[in-house]
Amino acid sequence: MTNYFMQFNPLGRSLQIVTLFVLAISQPASAKKSERHLFILSGQSNMTGGLKAGFSKAVEGNFGKDNVTVAHHSKSGRGIRFWDKDYEFPENYRFPGKGVPSERTKLQHGQEYGPLIEKAREAFDGKPFDTITFVWMQGESDGKRGLGPSYEKSFLRLLGRLKTDLGRKDVAFVIGRINDSYVSDPNWKAMRDVQVKLAEDTDHGEWIDTDDLSEPEHGVHFPKENYEKLGRRFAQKAITLIRKKSELK
Repeated sequence: MTNYFMQFNPLGRSLQIVTLFVLAISQPASAKKSERHLFILSGQSNMTGGLKAGFSKAVEGNFGKDNVTVAHHSKSGRGIRFWDKDYEFPENYRFPGKGVPSERTKLQHGQEYGPLIEKAREAFDGKPFDTITFVWMQGESDGKRGLGPSYEKSFLRLLGRLKTDLGRKDVAFVIGRINDSYVSDPNWKAMRDVQVKLAEDTDHGEWIDTDDLSEPEHGVHFPKENYEKLGRRFAQKAITLIRKKSELK
């Protein structure tokens, strides 16, 4: 009787369609498949625990704590060469006030990559992640030492090695542009420019501005209370990249 009524009564059929639609949109969010996300945070002194805390709170608030894993490794005072074992100094390069790089100096290349990939693998092993995002706050050492000309290739090698070692081609990245504390120095400005270029040259990269988070008296660093804000800013860009990827599916 019900089927007969629905078949020959347009109003009845309309009510049935509306009811089914309401039931569909009223399903709780938990009924939908949740994606899982790995974030790998690294860099030198500005990649602090405070930054990590602000970042973690933001991505957990957006995706849910159970859907987020954050791996973190930082080391103060290190140039990008400490993450890149195949690093090459610019041609005829001399350290300011020190001379040409020694063979001992070259042995330092890649020293920080081991601890970084170990933490990333520990987080990654046996767990399926829908997205992986590399978050990078580094460049002050390179900017001060006039190493901008080597930075782009070095960062891309680092990113490529992460992709290879994690077995993923789809690693996105967010890079923090060093602040404007020495912006009158051409080497510092060149460093800032290449960081922006890295992000803008690819669909899976973003960069963040840090200039408003410090004053001249803070130098290359930021006041303690602003590191969580810096972390949240990184998180917002990472979330943007993940949403962009989701929209392309």
